[in-house]
Order: sequence, then structure tokens, then C-alpha cells
Amino acid sequence: MIRSRIAHIAGYAPKKIVLSSEIEDTINKNSFLLPKGIIEQKFGVKERRFCETNDQASDLAVSAALKILEKVDKETIDCLLFASGSSDLIEPATANIAQSKLKLNCPAFDIKNACNSFASALQVADSFIKSASYKRILIITGEKLSTIIKLNPENKKDMSKRLACLSMGDAGSAALVEKANDESGLYAQIFQTYGDHWQLCTVPGGGSMFPHDGSKVYFEGKTKELRDIFIAKKGRIAEDCLSQAGWNYSEIDHFFMHHVSSSTFTLVAHSLNVQPEKFYSVLENYGNMAAASIPFAMSEAIDKGHLKKGQKIMLIGLASGISISVQLMIW
Repeated sequence: MIRSRIAHIAGYAPKKIVLSSEIEDTINKNSFLLPKGIIEQKFGVKERRFCETNDQASDLAVSAALKILEKVDKETIDCLLFASGSSDLIEPATANIAQSKLKLNCPAFDIKNACNSFASALQVADSFIKSASYKRILIITGEKLSTIIKLNPENKKDMSKRLACLSMGDAGSAALVEKANDESGLYAQIFQTYGDHWQLCTVPGGGSMFPHDGSKVYFEGKTKELRDIFIAKKGRIAEDCLSQAGWNYSEIDHFFMHHVSSSTFTLVAHSLNVQPEKFYSVLENYGNMAAASIPFAMSEAIDKGHLKKGQKIMLIGLASGISISVQLMIW
């Protein structure tokens, strides 16, 4: 059976460190809206990275991709997927901009599915490998989330619907997908969307609904409701995916899940009857990196010697929209 595998993976974080206390101080300049320490208390985030004003989502993705291109011949890459909630422009696809910066000569296009963009791109890349459409696919993610954080809320009501975005940070990631030539690779994946809940978390501005309304360019959402649906739905999806592969929870060495909050890691772990320590998190120092969360954490786990060849891992994607994905692989 043909399987795809991630041959190389890399993460990139901008140099600028922004403390949660700094964000609280900025918001509280005009009026007291946030108790001291509330961001770390609610989300488990002490700090995150913000890129420079002139850096774009494509630059973050390119910075991660260059780490991979140091190891492989760029001429062997025959497809480029930009998979991110962020984008440089509405038109053209950010993949085209990134392709120009990377000087790649291959088809390129965007896959946009909020925080599940990387997971969706991995599913598409897997299909491309199995159908022999392409042999080496580079998935890149650039999340410039600092631009959707509203630091001057009008009042407490306005602040409450934007609280979740205070955990966000900027980051890039890249993954090279190719045919597996050993026991490694992607063994099972299930993806499900519950579109009736699309209004729970949004960045309304810039599309056809609100094309010119500047007040709509910031994140807003009901994240508790979103989390409750994730907790209720993801268990069955994970179990079906394990059944598809013929695995069980006890075999999984590491769980990599989209970074929402430290409490979400704990709740999901307990609901799956899995030790929370098996969930690899970089949330404390990097925050919520949207679609870059999972590949960035995987890259760090490799660099620190935690993720090793031959280990079994589960990727859990949670995204507004809403969508849930579960993917199983041997590293």
C-alpha cells in the first residue's frame, strides 16, 4: 500500500517576544478591562512572538521553508501548498507570492481552512502522493495573527468577544511530503466539518460580507462554545481513526493538537483517557499559532529529542468553521 510521509519538518518563530503582561498593560492604558495575569491564567500563555510590521504571512512561511531547502534540492519539489488562516492578500493566492520568494518552479496554490489548514493540506498532499500526481510536495504555513488582535477594545462586552485572540502569536512552518519507503508515514485520517457553527469564531472583514468595514478586521468569537463542541465530537472521530489503523490509544507515543489553551489540552487528554503528558505543547512560550501550531510543535519535539523515528503519533486539528481532523502516523 502506498503511504505518504513527512520527510522533513521545520518551524520558524520571529525574534520579537511579547509578554502577556505587556498585552494586558496595552489594553488597560485607557481603562481597566483586564485583571493582571488573566491571559496566562485563562490560556496558559506567558509569551508569544510577533513579527515586524513589514513582514508578511508569506515571509514567515518562507523562513521555515528555507530550513528544509537547505537539505533538499529545490528542483525536486513539484508542488507547493500554502496552508494557513492568514494570507498576504485576497488576490492572488499567497502560494504565488511565497513561490516567487523561494524561487520554486512548480504548481502552487492555497489551502485555507482556518487552524486546520495544515491538516487539510496534509490530507491533500497524501492524495497527490497516492495518485502519483506529484512526488515531493512542500506544505508551508505563515500565520501573522498579531494583526487581528484588537488592543483597544471599546468596552468590556467588546473585550469579552475578543479575549481568545490575546493568546495568539505569529509563526511559520514547513513540511516536505513524499512517498514513504519504510514503515513510516500516514496510516489513517478522518476529517469532519460542522458548518452550522461557523459563526462562533470569525474575522469578518475583507470578504464579500464586509468588504470595506475596518471595524471587522479583528478576531471575535465564542470560544467556550467552540471548545464544548470540540470536546463532545472529537472522541468518536479519534476512535474511528484508530479503528481504521488498527491501533489503540496506549500505542500512541505523542499527541500533537492545535494550541488553544492549556486547559483544552487537559480536557481532551482526560476525555480520551490519555495522560496529559503525552500531549506535546509549546503554548506557554509561543501561544496559539493557528495552523502553524501542530507542525511547529512537531519540529520542536524533534529538535529536543522527544519525537523519534518509529514512534506513533496522533495529530488532532481543531478549527473554527468548525472542523475537526485526526491523523495517525509513524514518524
